[in-house]
Amino acid sequence: MTDQVKDTALSILRDYGFVTLLAIALLYVGRQDIILPMVEAHREFLRDVADTQKEISTAITEQTRLLYALQPRTGERVYTSSVVIPEDKPKN
Repeated sequence: MTDQVKDTALSILRDYGFVTLLAIALLYVGRQDIILPMVEAHREFLRDVADTQKEISTAITEQTRLLYALQPRTGERVYTSSVVIPEDKPKN
């Protein structure tokens, strides 16, 4: 493997120059030391955000259930869109 890398590096140096070989080396080091750890940190952040959103959703569902349980029974129809429509009353 080492001989293959050496031959490839010399081929790039001969065909494209030292600057191109240096740029490839810098990009590889940047990928290993900067980009991959940053991507992993972002994945962890997104997992934390997803967990938080699930907790918020569970809490809102529980609160909604409790509000419906505490709602007075006055003969009104209540819809989930927060619109209260009174029952039809007979006209005199």
